[in-house]
Amino acid sequence: RSTAYLKRAFEHQRELRKVVDELQRIVPEPESLQMLFATAQANPSLARALHQRVLSDRRKQDRQFRQIKFRHSLYEYALLHAAQDSLRATQILPHYAKTWLRAGDSLAELRKLREAASYYEKAMEIDPTLVETLMPVVERLRKSQEFLDQARSLGWPEDTLRLALDVAG
Repeated sequence: RSTAYLKRAFEHQRELRKVVDELQRIVPEPESLQMLFATAQANPSLARALHQRVLSDRRKQDRQFRQIKFRHSLYEYALLHAAQDSLRATQILPHYAKTWLRAGDSLAELRKLREAASYYEKAMEIDPTLVETLMPVVERLRKSQEFLDQARSLGWPEDTLRLALDVAG
């Protein structure tokens, strides 16, 4: 089941990216807003219509942002179930490398990078043929963890980091 949940999570992630792309498309550049406000100041007769347009666009952006939160919640929900199932599988089948590999995949997607690395290491211990494939992944996870630790030390909010990482993949 963990594989099915991971697939579902990746589908939700693709949808999340689409919604984020759409939001980026409908949010105007600051220069455009400045020109709009300058036009409203120069032409008071247009100010009301321009103000209504900005409010209308803002409502669209709010709906899109709510859609992002919804899609992100679906993504995280599927990941949590994938992690639960894969961690349970490591208890049921402790000598089967694929269970440890799948648990590492789930944990990595949940940004539990240190834990994911240890599960990948256990998979390599059980099946040495995985070393060539997984060692670069483990190194990348360690570097990513260092980056996250540094971002946190600089005061980046957790929810911002989570969303940015989930959208970026």
